[in-house]
Amino acid sequence: MAFSLDTLFSEQFISTEETLDESPEKYLGIAAMYASVEACISVLSDLKTRRSFIFYGQLGEDLGIADEGTTHTLDTIWEEEILCRISETDLARKEMEEMKFFSFIRNRQEDGHRFYMSSSFPMTDSEGKRHSVRHRIFYFHSGKTVRYALCLYNASSAILAESSIVNSRTGEEIPLYRIDSSKMLSDREKEVLSLVSKGLSSKEIADRLCISVFTVSRHRQNIIATMNVKNSSQACQLAHQMGLI
Repeated sequence: MAFSLDTLFSEQFISTEETLDESPEKYLGIAAMYASVEACISVLSDLKTRRSFIFYGQLGEDLGIADEGTTHTLDTIWEEEILCRISETDLARKEMEEMKFFSFIRNRQEDGHRFYMSSSFPMTDSEGKRHSVRHRIFYFHSGKTVRYALCLYNASSAILAESSIVNSRTGEEIPLYRIDSSKMLSDREKEVLSLVSKGLSSKEIADRLCISVFTVSRHRQNIIATMNVKNSSQACQLAHQMGLI
């Protein structure tokens, strides 16, 4: 079965057990404070009600998205007005990295709130100029589920060499590449994708692996869905970045 970050968010609320319905007011205050103090774009997403609250600091003006002090409320957890300023390749990498961080947090219910993920990528302004932006994401538990996500977009002087998970209490940084992502694709899917990256056609892959062309096509479709990319080329590029092949 193919999974995406959105699937992981949604499936945690499919349970016969009642989850704690905590008010967002506390987290809305935190999000607004970050936007004001750090002049950043701050996005609080309620993963249960599927709503987002965007607070624009100075960076919102610099990118030509919204004036400083503007607040937007969206009936989705995907802030398209911001995400559209990021390239498709960087968006795909961003989602895969967040999937790894989400899994990391869910396995640390006792102290998961102490960690955040730090990454960076270029974003384009309304005139097409690229700006280096640092992205941080915090996940907040509500009972046994991750209820709220806080994303912060800050102006940066340069693109970070690598993404990492940071312990906010100790300052310890864990390079994201050390987090095991090997189970995101099956062994067979990795085989198929590795051969795709070498330029083999579906028929050539089928002959090499002694399977049908239909099976190869199904594997390729599952890979694209799992990695949340648009085509096999993007999947290969992202898989290399994540160390999957």
